[in-house]
Amino acid sequence: MASLTGSITRGQETEALKALQARKIDAEDFAAIGTNNLLANEVAALILKYRLFTPPAEQIQKILEINEAVWKNLAITAEAVAALGDPPNCPPSDDQHLYGICLFYETGDPVKTFQLNWEACIHVHKPEGVLKWDGLVFTPQGVRQRDTAKPRPIGLRWQVCELGRQFQGQSVRKVLPQLDQCQKIGMGQELPLVATLHPKWVKSINGQDIPFVDAPDLEVAPHGRGDFFGAPSLSFLSDIRQVDLHATSVGHRSGRYGSGVLQ
Repeated sequence: MASLTGSITRGQETEALKALQARKIDAEDFAAIGTNNLLANEVAALILKYRLFTPPAEQIQKILEINEAVWKNLAITAEAVAALGDPPNCPPSDDQHLYGICLFYETGDPVKTFQLNWEACIHVHKPEGVLKWDGLVFTPQGVRQRDTAKPRPIGLRWQVCELGRQFQGQSVRKVLPQLDQCQKIGMGQELPLVATLHPKWVKSINGQDIPFVDAPDLEVAPHGRGDFFGAPSLSFLSDIRQVDLHATSVGHRSGRYGSGVLQ
């Protein structure tokens, strides 16, 4: 990441200050960012939101384009999206949470939805920009929704997503009882569509401040054989510029991973 103090030009600095001044921000307000940690955190959260996440209006256009090119679902229309009303407010991100809003479509079949969302991801990032582990197969023998997962409503919906910071460093096995106790929805078949609609986010995944994301509401049996002891995970391979969909053991614990949550 380029240094803010070392990389910004005088012209860029002037334009940014002019924009703030036009919105009634004075020199004292601006200087407070450097001395007020709460203000600095809120400013940083807003900048992060716009740097990483696609605005709802652009998501709608992307979903309609994906549907026309890939899904071809007659139920996904501009009118159907409009009928949902306004998307929910997105909470500000902080050191313990990374929030984004996503427009999802659920078929009612978790495995089918998971596969369709991966096909959308391929469409947006192109075949050369994605990689899927061969042992992750889109069949009932290879992927299933966990028994205690909260059901998803069929059709379109807006959803706030927490993308791994909340449970970063915890294994899926440890996260699952916490989700059930709090009556929260774990990330599941939705995961590839988050990468599809928020390409800047997925290409910023580094396993540090932007963690790899597990999908704890799905279970994986490698190669569609034997026991279901894994969960899907999403990362970004920065050296070869590929979105990577794989699976990890539910007992796997790493500071680079965190389970995603829908709320």
